[in-house]
Amino acid sequence: MKKTFQFIRSMRFGMVLLALIGILCVIATVSGNEGIYSSWYFILLFTVLGVNLTLCSVLRVFRIDRQRQTLIRKAENNGVTLTVPDAELWLKKHHFRPWKEAYLKHRSGFFGSFLTHASMLLLMAAAACIFTFAQREDLNLCVGDTAELPDGTQLTVEAFSLENETGEVEYTSVLKAQLPDGSEERGEARVNHPLRLGRYKIYQQNYSYAAVIGVRTGEAEQEETVKLDEPAFLSLNGEDGIYYSQMFGNVVEEDGEVRVSHGTEIIHPAYEVSVTEQGREQVGLIYPGTTTVAGGVFYTFYEPEAYPGLRIKTQPEWAMWILYLSFVLMTVGLYLCFFCVPEAACIKPDGITIAGQKDLLMQIEQYRAELQSAQT
Repeated sequence: MKKTFQFIRSMRFGMVLLALIGILCVIATVSGNEGIYSSWYFILLFTVLGVNLTLCSVLRVFRIDRQRQTLIRKAENNGVTLTVPDAELWLKKHHFRPWKEAYLKHRSGFFGSFLTHASMLLLMAAAACIFTFAQREDLNLCVGDTAELPDGTQLTVEAFSLENETGEVEYTSVLKAQLPDGSEERGEARVNHPLRLGRYKIYQQNYSYAAVIGVRTGEAEQEETVKLDEPAFLSLNGEDGIYYSQMFGNVVEEDGEVRVSHGTEIIHPAYEVSVTEQGREQVGLIYPGTTTVAGGVFYTFYEPEAYPGLRIKTQPEWAMWILYLSFVLMTVGLYLCFFCVPEAACIKPDGITIAGQKDLLMQIEQYRAELQSAQT
């Protein structure tokens, strides 16, 4: 039982857990499968790592006093001896402070390991809170459309393209955000390159096509463009009009027969439309460039337009502050571990003896060189 407990709280076991979690995160990112983060095995690994870090952190707190005593005994029994003219004055000059029967330097260094482990535990807690309490919303917006987000931000799709300037496939949305304070922000969201606008992070997820129909109430009247991504009935009087059902990306006519395809690739599109005029209904396919009249209204069908599917995410601000705090603690903890290595010194009849938690060879050489320089 004791060996099992020691293994669970060991650094080796923690590193194995971190490696497994890292591999799963890479797989989720590359494949786009966010379901991995909510899977039972990911949550189990995350929980066990939390237990490992908690045990490490708690044990390190209780061991701090023991580490101080061990270092003092090391200085008493196995420390390096330095002959100095005035021991107490020399120790004070080099920032050693009295501690019980000895002197200590860099006492804060004893807390470095604890702070590092505690910061990792806090980082995990922040990540869990962000994943649990983050808000997600999927939006399908045609170019020119605007959606209002929960805090009042007005998000507009200004442009969308399927290819970049070199002709490579790269879904890109040009977005504008009117923030609640009246300011504006713009940017591009691409696949695997999310965009930050205000407090929102916007991901380019997918795309689809919308039917584009021009509507005029007379031949000389100004045309209004309607974009449809789902079935809809367009009518002026509520009776005569057109019912848009769906769009086919590739329609081929051979020997009087029509073959249609439901694929995402748009090659030779056609709209399935039902036209109602004075109680008579006619169902058929209408190709882009065709104009039909129903109830005195002119409906002109244009080439379908691609529009983006966006995922809008926002993180709870309090969880983000926990995340920032964890980074601060980790920075402090690592600084203490590497740059504030504790040293202990004891005054002996022939001088002082010094020992450190780590090898003090270079530091001792520096002390000796300083003493030789003072003597000469």
